[in-house]
Amino acid sequence: MSLRALLLLLWLVPMSAWAAKIPGIRLYERGEYAKASRSLKAELKNPRRSEEDRARARVYLAASLLALKKTNEARQQLEALALTTPEPQVDPALFPPELVEMEKQVRGRLGVERLPPEPDPSERDRLAAQEADRLRREQEEAERRRREQEAAARNQQAQVGPVDEPQVPAPAEPVSTFRLRPELTGYGDVGAALSGGQLAMGGALGLTIGGGPLEATVRTLAGGERWAWELEAGYLFGTGAFQPRVALRGTLFPKVGATAENPDGDARFGIGAAVGGRLALSRQVSLLMDVGGEVLLDAPSPYNATLIVISAGVGYNLF
Repeated sequence: MSLRALLLLLWLVPMSAWAAKIPGIRLYERGEYAKASRSLKAELKNPRRSEEDRARARVYLAASLLALKKTNEARQQLEALALTTPEPQVDPALFPPELVEMEKQVRGRLGVERLPPEPDPSERDRLAAQEADRLRREQEEAERRRREQEAAARNQQAQVGPVDEPQVPAPAEPVSTFRLRPELTGYGDVGAALSGGQLAMGGALGLTIGGGPLEATVRTLAGGERWAWELEAGYLFGTGAFQPRVALRGTLFPKVGATAENPDGDARFGIGAAVGGRLALSRQVSLLMDVGGEVLLDAPSPYNATLIVISAGVGYNLF
């Protein structure tokens, strides 16, 4: 036997043994590519196969898929192969040039390097034990430093003497929002002036009681036949020195339209609203400003049915 024939025999023996281990490879060599692809896919899921066997099966699976014109699936198998094996696996002597070139392109695109091998279970356990031991030593060291600091603090306190505890200020008592405020105001009915009549003016004494943003005011308006009793329900906005205010207003005019036949006149009632504000000059003294509009119900001639009253004054908070 010649040396060349001997070398060929030595090369073919392991190759035939390799092919014998994986049936799908023999199917590929016989040109049965569809059967080979099905068999080789099953081999990839076989838990008894080694990683080396799975790599060989994946190479032949890619070759079978390429022969079946399933280029994308063949490329996917080569990508999976490149992610798990560091070196090219497609032998140019055994496989067509298209498959060899496809593997080069896949590996060039992915730039895959050898993946670090996963540590075996015993190595993982050893590393976990080392990490646990390191954490335990750190905790023990931290506890030792804490005890030393506490001991040093006790020694320093014993040398210096007892230290007075800082006085914690008592919480401030809540500020009461209740208020009782007598008021003195002056007013002018500009509604009469706007309608061509005479500006009606007068003064008023009032008393406001309130809590928080709500308040109620009762006042008496002096002014001849126009004297009246006025009642307001108001709402204040904000908590600063100046507080805008809105209110609903009702006014009772006991004597309206007095004549020779009816010297006492008749009682009329007006309803409306007011807007204005309260400006605190101090804790006791406040300036009052309001503009109100009312409708005098069933107003007799020559009285105007619409009242527009501007008022300003001062109030003194008793509480």
